[in-house]
Amino acid sequence: MTNFKIGQKIRSYDFFSRTDCYIEGVITNICNGLIEFNVTKSISEGQEYTDRPETMQTADIGNDVFSDRMFERLGRHRIEAI
Repeated sequence: MTNFKIGQKIRSYDFFSRTDCYIEGVITNICNGLIEFNVTKSISEGQEYTDRPETMQTADIGNDVFSDRMFERLGRHRIEAI
């Protein structure tokens, strides 16, 4: 598990091979590997969209070897502090 903290701003990528699709927000809760955050920005295919939920959750997959290797090859993490 990574060391994210409540109040920290994050960017969460959903697709291994794309950097133009992500969601940003501020962490409000962390529990059992789930990060809940207030959404501040949503980007899909390089375009911002406002039709989005106010809060979302993403799994901090932490030490998941397969996922870590996939994102490592791309030079980034799936969830990043920004």
